[in-house]
Amino acid sequence: MTRIPDAVAVASLDTHRLIVAVPNDGPAEVACNLPRPAASNILRQLADALAGPAGRCDTAVATGHPCPVHDAPTVDDQALAEADPLTADDVRAALDFNADDRDPVLATLRDVLLDTTAPRNPEQALAAARILLTAHARQVAALVEAHYRDTRTRFGLNRSSRGLLTGYEGARKIVTAYADGLADEQALAEAAEREQAKP
Repeated sequence: MTRIPDAVAVASLDTHRLIVAVPNDGPAEVACNLPRPAASNILRQLADALAGPAGRCDTAVATGHPCPVHDAPTVDDQALAEADPLTADDVRAALDFNADDRDPVLATLRDVLLDTTAPRNPEQALAAARILLTAHARQVAALVEAHYRDTRTRFGLNRSSRGLLTGYEGARKIVTAYADGLADEQALAEAAEREQAKP
């Protein structure tokens, strides 16, 4: 018994630029009103799409380039298990690498979050968070200090500005103490990890 289709699509070169029909029996038929190089390029893109990961998104199909989200290389469990874990030194190295960025902490956070190749356990994730938050708090403290200096230079130290300047100084001390506390916690955690690693 043969299957009867629910609907038959009609296509012509008046409505389409390239038509490829592949019957169940017999050779494929191609009708095209494109230059041969353009048609070849489209067919190569179709072949790449079929050979690539299933379910490519509309953006990738429209642009002909892999989507950075949907077509990103997958990391299998074996490769993930063999990859080096994320360490505190990796996070510090990323901070150093991004030192010239407009916001080094934000750029490093981006890099750490995007790096799916380095496995991490809760302790390693917490270490990364402590290091990044310490650096961020120090950035904020430096901003408050710069604003303090600018305000003092502009208005001087007088009855009107004293309360404002005292507030800036208090805020800087609070943020600096927070950064110091995180740095101390991370130092203790790393010392404990080194002690545990000893034979």
